[in-house]
Amino acid sequence: MKRALAFLFRLEGGRPLSEKEFVQFASYRLSWFKPTEAQRLLRVARDLKLVEMRDGRLYLAFDVAAVEVPMDFRPPPGVLEAAPAAQDLFRAALDRVVERAGIDRRVAVAGINAVQERMDVAVEVAALVYARGLGVDISDLIDPVRDAVAKRLG
Repeated sequence: MKRALAFLFRLEGGRPLSEKEFVQFASYRLSWFKPTEAQRLLRVARDLKLVEMRDGRLYLAFDVAAVEVPMDFRPPPGVLEAAPAAQDLFRAALDRVVERAGIDRRVAVAGINAVQERMDVAVEVAALVYARGLGVDISDLIDPVRDAVAKRLG
């Protein structure tokens, strides 16, 4: 993941990128991914705290000079594997909140995003905190979320 990010940002001279530029570069310019996969790459990079958003621009959260990247680098096929589990766990928690607390999906997503921002945690963790705050039983999701987050953090 770090190599892919380092390659992409170096290609652009190390300057901060907008989310749109990131997706366009990873999908159209480099032909690494479809646009939806490039968005997933960005989501995984953010979950892993490898990029951070400031003033509407993405910045690398690690020293790009410390990462060796071959000139012909292409991300390995498994680079996006961390994303589906996170998305599935997030969706499971969100669906449960909507169903059991009777909250509109958009309201629930906004609430989860607020928790994520306030606590600076992965989105699926924020979803569990939000659900628990509403009294929704999510006990069966705690271990899978813990495992998914631990796997991403290595």
